[in-house]
Amino acid sequence: MQARLAAGKAHRQLARSNSPAALMGLIFDDRGNPMSPSHSNKKGVRYRYYVSHALLQKRKAAVGSTPRVCVPDVEALVAGAIRADLDQLDDLPDCELCQKHLLRVTVRRDQLDIELHAQSDDSDPAPAKRLTIAFTPNGPRRKGVTHRPASQMTIDAETRDTLLQAIARARRWMASLLANESASFEDIAAAENLAERYVRRVAVLACLSPKIIGAIADGTAPGDLTLSRLTQALPHGWRDQEALLGFA
Repeated sequence: MQARLAAGKAHRQLARSNSPAALMGLIFDDRGNPMSPSHSNKKGVRYRYYVSHALLQKRKAAVGSTPRVCVPDVEALVAGAIRADLDQLDDLPDCELCQKHLLRVTVRRDQLDIELHAQSDDSDPAPAKRLTIAFTPNGPRRKGVTHRPASQMTIDAETRDTLLQAIARARRWMASLLANESASFEDIAAAENLAERYVRRVAVLACLSPKIIGAIADGTAPGDLTLSRLTQALPHGWRDQEALLGFA
């Protein structure tokens, strides 16, 4: 029996690792139903979703408050929350990051409840860590991506959304400092439950070249442009930024 259970667990882990859906097997609606990757096509464009099993099985009475969410939106938010909590800005793909640190995501009407593996040694087990982030599930429909080619030439939708959210956050932080609404990066970090080092590093994006921002927004930025690369030793001058990152 134990061997069969272990084999089943290994099979599920293999299926998850081979799936382009970073939250496969980890995301649930707020009535405990698993949410599975799905998609729809409109005018040749594929849109990707996580959909409650209860909805797929036509059990309407058992469906949670949010039966369907956009894949790029929810994955970018969850991965960003994990990186912020761990003070981690490495280039580990979101799928691997979630598999390594994530226990479960519960989708509620206006928030995501995130459970992370405890960071402790074997001699002193600790309970799972829980995070809560605001989430609006009924935003505009976004184009999905079915896979991430290893040699892709331009940025994918998932990374684009992550970078644009980081840029917007950095601009909001800087505006708060300039308006004396926040006294320091330390205050901002405390208010948003983030590591101060993370806030300081991401804040440089408030001064990012408009040319680079435009390329990120329209999807023409290089495929290897990540949050880690974008925030590492970024020059102050726009031309220097563009030259360093290959936009000159």
